[in-house]
Amino acid sequence: MSGVPPGRALDLASGAGRHAVWLAERGWQVDAVDGSQAAVRLLLANAARAGCRERVAGHIADLEADPPEFVIPTAAYDLIVDCYFLHRPLLEAIRDGVRPGGLFVAALHLPAPGGGGHRFVLREGELAETVGAWTWEIRHSAERPAGPDSEHGLGVAEIIARRPPAG
Repeated sequence: MSGVPPGRALDLASGAGRHAVWLAERGWQVDAVDGSQAAVRLLLANAARAGCRERVAGHIADLEADPPEFVIPTAAYDLIVDCYFLHRPLLEAIRDGVRPGGLFVAALHLPAPGGGGHRFVLREGELAETVGAWTWEIRHSAERPAGPDSEHGLGVAEIIARRPPAG
């Protein structure tokens, strides 16, 4: 993240590690979690090829499991990244897992035009409303409806929010 000093980051549903590796290349210590063993193996191989393997810890865990297979420690991360993985029960843990002064960055799917609600898709305004209720500083919030070039025909809601510093 440009202009933000590296610290400890968590990449949820990391897949092959595009975000985790990008952060690690810039000095972040990254915990990357995905439910697929193959994805975590690929993530670690990608981190090794990029020369930042020592800054990436891969975790295999079902992020939807109840009880959780991966618990986000309280106030443990300077940055939590959640791209295209929506499991609403995780949002409270994400909020609690960001350290004072830290950031939450998300890009999550919105419904396709004419599409109804879905458990993996936000309602319009839902991300901004949810994070807004945390009373954090919203640095960026945008929604882009699905267009002809949209991945999977879905729109995207984005947010960058900063937890208030301690004190």
